[in-house]
Amino acid sequence: MKGKEMRALVLYRSYFGNTKALAEAMARGISDLGHETVVQDLRRRLPALEHFDCVMIGSPTRMARVNRRALRVLGKLRKAGFTGKPVAIFDTYGPMPGTPEELEKARKWLIPGAAGIMERSARGLGLNVHGQALRIEVSGLKGPLAEGALEKAAAFARDLAHSVK
Repeated sequence: MKGKEMRALVLYRSYFGNTKALAEAMARGISDLGHETVVQDLRRRLPALEHFDCVMIGSPTRMARVNRRALRVLGKLRKAGFTGKPVAIFDTYGPMPGTPEELEKARKWLIPGAAGIMERSARGLGLNVHGQALRIEVSGLKGPLAEGALEKAAAFARDLAHSVK
């Protein structure tokens, strides 16, 4: 955006700090471009959405599910008239099984994951979903994030910022 600073809202729900770390990396990626970001846990009351040009929303995948608050916020975005502004979706998942056999058994717990569920819901609500959702693996049950995850998150956010008009 030339001549105007963009405002981005990064919403997340995190249990062990992994999804929060991604949200903070995304905010840094956008801030590094000179834009303003607000990072907020989904458990807090939403700020006035009309003050933002885009939203990124993330949740961990837990037991093949997405955090319910994330889905409720998607509905709130629609009700607030956010349908013309981009919404980017991200999640954390894992750990990934080591063999093809283990992966096949675990598939139902990992795919489509929180991101896939949120993406389907957002599109169904008529929200303007930005590109493909970002999915980041967590190496253990509680972390850490896979190598290079924070850099991928920042690049994902910068891509969103460049697309906002």
